[in-house]
Amino acid sequence: MLMLSGCAATAAPMPDSAAERVEQIELESNGVTLVGTLEVPALASGEQVPLVLLFHGYQSGRNEHHLVRTAEELLAAGVASLRVDFTGHGFSEGDVGSLASAAEVGLDDARVIARYARELPFVDSLHVVGYSLGGLIATALTGDDPEAIESLVLLAPAPPYGIRLPVWDAAAEFAGDVTIVQGESDELVPVSTAREYERAFDDAELILLPHENHAFTWGTDVASITVDALLQSIRAEAMPLDVGESLPRR
Repeated sequence: MLMLSGCAATAAPMPDSAAERVEQIELESNGVTLVGTLEVPALASGEQVPLVLLFHGYQSGRNEHHLVRTAEELLAAGVASLRVDFTGHGFSEGDVGSLASAAEVGLDDARVIARYARELPFVDSLHVVGYSLGGLIATALTGDDPEAIESLVLLAPAPPYGIRLPVWDAAAEFAGDVTIVQGESDELVPVSTAREYERAFDDAELILLPHENHAFTWGTDVASITVDALLQSIRAEAMPLDVGESLPRR
């Protein structure tokens, strides 16, 4: 188990080679211990890979079924991931609080998580997946440094109304790839909210899933959709394009 005190991380030196690993980590955010899972593919000496942050929803935790499956598929594809229980959720300390307070505290947590991830010596780029409240937090996080995150995948992102976070302003400044995945039968977050997110970003792809609900339990393989979008962005980042040329989005 890794234990990180404070908001800054101290990265351990990499050995000559490292096997695939899944390990529990602990971070400290505003005096609260957060518990997370770091999954890292097998690495050669000095090798760097993308890392995806996976943000869960309100009154849930890092082990939401589609987030776990996404982490597993990313690992198989040679991409690292980190999912952490926000304050008061899952195995992390603290109180959940109202949706509005959970969003504000969650953004503080997300900043700690992102800072830790950036300082890992094997990470060459950062991508974020956010589900429900986690999608709102992921969008707000890009406002800190719009160029620090390469791409976003938002799964039924929660509406920011009544929440004191500059979500729409952050979206307007973000220039990375954005994919929004939304169930058409979602009774908690309507399709209209997903369309608001789509309009808020300069260039976002909205994928609507027929019959799918907010928890994505109708049967759609949301993990594969998420990983496909991430890998598309990662490949585009690694493959310089000629002026005027663009990669097709699937």
